[in-house]
Amino acid sequence: MSKKSKIFIIVIVVAIGLLTFLEANEPEPVNWFPSYAKTDKIPLGTFVSYNLIKEAFTDEKVKDINQPPYEFLTDNDTISGTYFFVNGTVNFDKDELNKVLNWVDKGNTLFISAKTIEEKLLDTLQLEAENLISVNNITTKPLLELVNKNLKVDLPYLYDRDIYNSYFKTIDTLKTTVLGITELYKDTLQIQSPKVNYIQQPFGNGVILLHTFPEAFGNYFMLKAKNFEYTQNALTYIKGKPILWDNYYKAGKTFYTSPLFLLLSNRYLKWAYYFVLIAAVLLVIFEGKRKQRSIPIINPLKNQTLAFTRTISGMYFEKEKHKEIAKKQNLLFLEYVRNTLRVPTNNIDEKTIIDIAARSNNTIEDTKELFNSFNTLHNTPKIEKEQLIRLYQLIKEFKSRS
Repeated sequence: MSKKSKIFIIVIVVAIGLLTFLEANEPEPVNWFPSYAKTDKIPLGTFVSYNLIKEAFTDEKVKDINQPPYEFLTDNDTISGTYFFVNGTVNFDKDELNKVLNWVDKGNTLFISAKTIEEKLLDTLQLEAENLISVNNITTKPLLELVNKNLKVDLPYLYDRDIYNSYFKTIDTLKTTVLGITELYKDTLQIQSPKVNYIQQPFGNGVILLHTFPEAFGNYFMLKAKNFEYTQNALTYIKGKPILWDNYYKAGKTFYTSPLFLLLSNRYLKWAYYFVLIAAVLLVIFEGKRKQRSIPIINPLKNQTLAFTRTISGMYFEKEKHKEIAKKQNLLFLEYVRNTLRVPTNNIDEKTIIDIAARSNNTIEDTKELFNSFNTLHNTPKIEKEQLIRLYQLIKEFKSRS
C-alpha cells in the first residue's frame, strides 16, 4: 500500500470516529413506534396503562398471555374473564376467531382496541369500519368522548397528534350499544358530527367491546393532562375477571431472540459495531483495488420505450382511432390514481371521488368533471379530435394541481 493510500485511510478513519462521537452524544430522538408493549416506555408503549390496570384489578386478576389465543384457549378452555387486546391491528385467522367467539359465548368478555379489527369479526357483528377524512382541514387530531352521562366531561379529550382515526360507519342498532364517540378537531373542543368509536354488543352469554383508538392506552395519551380519565372510564365497562392481557398480537416484541439485541440496544455499542463494519468495508475496498483486474466498459442498451410509445400513439392519432386513445388515457389515469394517489379504483363512487380530490389537491367539481368526461367518451360510439384534445387538457390540468 502506498503512502498516499495510508494517509487517505487514516483521514477517513478519523472522520468516521469524529462522526461516531458526535452522533453518540446527540440527544435520543423520540421513538413514536406503535409497539403497544407493556414493557415499553416510549409514547406508544403501554407501560403506564398496564401498571394502572394491575393496580386497579390487583396482580392476581391480571394474567399475561404470551401465546396465540387459539393455543391458550385450547389449553385453558375452562378459564373465564376478559381477553384484552390493544394494538394497531388485531387479525385472527378463521379457526382462532371461532375459538375466541365460542369462549365469549360461554359468558366471557372480549375487549379489542385497535385501528384495524378483524374483518370477519366485524361482519359477524354486522359492523363496518371506516377512516375519518378531513377534506377542508389538514389536521387529523381526534376528539374523544364517552356518551354515558355519568362519565361525560365538560369538554371532549383531545389527542394532540395527527393520526388516522377509525370509526364504525355502520352498526347493528338493535344489538349494539354506543359507548364512545369521536370527531376530528376543527378549531373548537366540541364534537358536532359524532362518529362511533367505542361499542358494546352481546354475544351469546358474553359481551364484546370494540374500541378504535388504541392510543388511549399509550403512555403519551395517559400522561397528557387529564386524559387518563378517559382511559379509566372506558375500562369501567369491563366486568369479567381476570384480565387476560394479550402480549402476542403486539407490534413491539416483549422478548427478543436476536443475539445482536444487547449490542444494538446500547447506542454506544451500536456505533462501535457500525464503526467496525465500516472499517472492514474500507479494508476490502483498498485491498481489493490493487488486485482486481480492469473491467471493460460496456455501454448499456438505450431505452427506446418512450420513442416507441410516441410512434404508436402518432399512428393511432393519424388513423383517427380516437376511441382507442381515450380508452388508453382512462386506463393510464386510473393507474396513476392507484399508484400515485393510493386510492383504490375498483368502485368509482362518491367517496372515491372525494378521496381522489382530497389527495390530488383538486376540487370535487373538477374531479367529477374529469370522470364524467371519461364516462361520456366511453359511451360515445365515435370520438372527435376536439373531444380527445379536451380530455387530454383536463387530465393535464388535474395532474398539474397534484
